[in-house]
Amino acid sequence: MATLNRIPNWGLALLTPVLLSLAWPGSLGYHEWPLLAPLLWVSLVPMLVLEARMRPAPLRRFAGWALLSMALFNLGTTWWVAGAHWSGVLGAVLINGILMGGVWTLYSYTARQVGVRTALWIWVTGWIAIEILHENWAFSFPWLNLGNAFAEVPHWVRWYAWTGPRGGTLWLLLANALFWQLSTGATRARRTGVWVVVLGPILLSYGLGAWLDAQVPHGRVRALVVQPNVDPYTEKFQTPDWDQARKWALLASAEADSAPGLLVLPETFLHEGLDENYASNWPSLLAFEPLLRANWGVILGATTYRLHGPEPENPAARKLDDRRYVSWANSAVFARAGLPLQVYRKSKLVVGVETMPMAGTLNRILGDLTLSLGGTSGTLATQEQRAVFEAGPDLPRVGTPICWEQDFGPYAAEFSNAGAEVLAVLTNDGWWGNTSGHVAHLHYARLRAIEQHRAVLRSANTGISAVIGPDGQIQQSLGWDQEGMLRATVPTYDTPSFFARHGDIMGDWGLFVFGFLSLSLLVRRIRGANGP
Repeated sequence: MATLNRIPNWGLALLTPVLLSLAWPGSLGYHEWPLLAPLLWVSLVPMLVLEARMRPAPLRRFAGWALLSMALFNLGTTWWVAGAHWSGVLGAVLINGILMGGVWTLYSYTARQVGVRTALWIWVTGWIAIEILHENWAFSFPWLNLGNAFAEVPHWVRWYAWTGPRGGTLWLLLANALFWQLSTGATRARRTGVWVVVLGPILLSYGLGAWLDAQVPHGRVRALVVQPNVDPYTEKFQTPDWDQARKWALLASAEADSAPGLLVLPETFLHEGLDENYASNWPSLLAFEPLLRANWGVILGATTYRLHGPEPENPAARKLDDRRYVSWANSAVFARAGLPLQVYRKSKLVVGVETMPMAGTLNRILGDLTLSLGGTSGTLATQEQRAVFEAGPDLPRVGTPICWEQDFGPYAAEFSNAGAEVLAVLTNDGWWGNTSGHVAHLHYARLRAIEQHRAVLRSANTGISAVIGPDGQIQQSLGWDQEGMLRATVPTYDTPSFFARHGDIMGDWGLFVFGFLSLSLLVRRIRGANGP
């Protein structure tokens, strides 16, 4: 603490984003021993010290440092988005930086008005509130939810199966608050409290993990997980669907026998467009006929479309002519001999690429121009419910989060709550190049496995494909710039985890407490303005 007191204001404001960025999953590349994870417990202490130091000064001065610090945190952890487009980095730094800086500013305001104890509750629940906002509003960006920070150490957070990722957010914030308070006076009670909060959840995780590992699986399924390793900028969307399908159908057929199994291929594996009404007869799908005759199921990502009549079926529908509309989707497709083709439409869309925020409002002003403003894919169609593929005899029910969807913990849990016994994540992480982005994206899938207690078959077009156990441990992987196919047998489970079944209870309570405290502050301010 004495050392922190000697650091100038700008140094404290810089130290927090540096510590967070260094400890963030994937920051140092892919490795098995995340030695910097303990930094998470003290990463916010410099900003807490800075706020306490500046409390006698005007609030706007601390607000400026808070905004700078949080903008740098966003830049330090999401700079790689520039590999796709610079505007993504700018949006993350500005929007998320303002939201996070706003929580710090509200914390400082509350500490000045009613004291530090209430202020810390505002700080914790306010952070939870912006995480929930980032999972549900038009500019969704859950990448930096603090619960994701423990993705490289899944053995510490097996209790996510009960709390979801919000439990990790609460853990990180409480640990930082206690370490900061410890620095102001090292009483025995405070020292004990710190180590209980820091080490208690880890010990609990190992105990609960042992109990979860003792659960008997519902069954087991064989799988082939493909990583085509096709550059999305120069090859993927220039390669005919038929060529891609025939190549991997032949390679998979050579590995398969008559026992049922799953072949998993990545997001937009077929990019030329499948008519959802007639896709089962599409030539690129017929390439998998030998594998289908061998009693295997095929899961792949595809760009699909649906033609409908003179009235649009959804807000994303585009007018073709006076009699027809068409809606496009980024979809997962399941095929197996003897079963109807099944389609799931990706429904958490990437802002600015797959969806245009506030498109309904802008459409009244700009007309069809809003479709082109949505990026390379335009505004895509979605669906209300998570669909689970009914794979038929001797194969499990499969949930298929597509790319960005795997980063929304409560949302992704809807798949197993709908009956998924195994998860197949379809993604394309090559947009960002060989940066920390695709590494962090892999690690986030490990948390989804823990939260739902489901094995994950993760197929990336480029990036890191992997087989992840229900304990979040990576059993097999194919790294960056590797083409190949993983062969695995994974357990299946038919009972949803507590978190999947009951949802984000911790987040709901945090949001309620934040609303209550914020209303109390508002009432206090109004009474103060009006006098006694």
